[in-house]
Amino acid sequence: MHLRRKESIQLCARFAALFVLVLLLLVPLWDGILSSDIWSSQTFILRILVAGVAVAVVTNRAVNARWRRRLPYLPMLMLIVAASLLCVVASFDPSASDRMHSSHGFLLIGLVMMIAIMPVTLVEAGTLAVPFVVLLLLDAQGFVQTGLVPFGMLMAFLLPLALVSAMVQLYRTIIAAHEIAIDPLTGCYTRAFGMEMIRVSFDSAVRKKAPYTVAFIDLDDFKQINDRYGHDYGDRILGEVGCNLVHRFRRSDLVVRWGGEEFLVLLPELDRARAAEVLDRVMAPGLAMLENGLVQKASVGLSERIEDAIALPQNLIELADQRMYDAKHRRDHDDLVARGYSGRRNTVQSLTSPSPSNAPSTVDRSVN
Repeated sequence: MHLRRKESIQLCARFAALFVLVLLLLVPLWDGILSSDIWSSQTFILRILVAGVAVAVVTNRAVNARWRRRLPYLPMLMLIVAASLLCVVASFDPSASDRMHSSHGFLLIGLVMMIAIMPVTLVEAGTLAVPFVVLLLLDAQGFVQTGLVPFGMLMAFLLPLALVSAMVQLYRTIIAAHEIAIDPLTGCYTRAFGMEMIRVSFDSAVRKKAPYTVAFIDLDDFKQINDRYGHDYGDRILGEVGCNLVHRFRRSDLVVRWGGEEFLVLLPELDRARAAEVLDRVMAPGLAMLENGLVQKASVGLSERIEDAIALPQNLIELADQRMYDAKHRRDHDDLVARGYSGRRNTVQSLTSPSPSNAPSTVDRSVN
């Protein structure tokens, strides 16, 4: 969600910069700044500088990528500061006409309206509003000339509306992202969102040369539980499993409902050995409570990009998936030998026939 929000803010800033460029190209036809006696004026020079800032924002050259990630609103703030300086400098330029001052007022009002479509936080909105507040104070002292535009009245009315609208945009963005990203039954991330996040986090691990482990989790005998007790009971188990997985991992880990009773866990900066220890602790108390005090167990497969020499995130998932199935089949075989059964171990049947072997396992040793 943070990534999408930053992209949205930067896109809005580029639209605002495009608006500035178009306005600065068209208003000379109206306010006469291209007359021969004003080419060297302060107003004309400042307009060229503002146009340069707008070009830099449109081409993503205003600030480097690191600062755009940390302060996504910075390009928009640069536009606002540049336009505000133009308005102030032009007010002290004796060669500037009322139409020129009006053009600058339209420019600032347009930037205010552009803020209204940006999903910004309260702190970011306050930062963007600082140049406008300074202009309002200067206007109240008579230091700002806005020509035919009632700048102070319009700005005092439009600025609060724009800031409130911007924060409403942020709220709507959060709600929309939450609906898309979160599975309502388990509280885990959805598969579509998980695929996007694994690409982003995997690329980040490659840049940092850091380990990156994926855990593929499949609940044991869940189909039989569903068939025996019904889908409502199965949904209750899935919800409890998802809740336990989300709360037992770190906040930096991502738990994804991959489909049905399958879950994918993204474990950045963990090698396979440490990830196996984490999965042992997560699985130890069981993932959900079943009938008669039993617990829901699962089979797990792990893959790690450095140890397994994986270059693509999809291959990392496929390897973890294959190792999960290998672990499941291996444990089933061990159970058959230990119990003397001649068929696949059936968790549902064991729920109704108490025996010493039915006691909850303290640690799920299916981690591969």
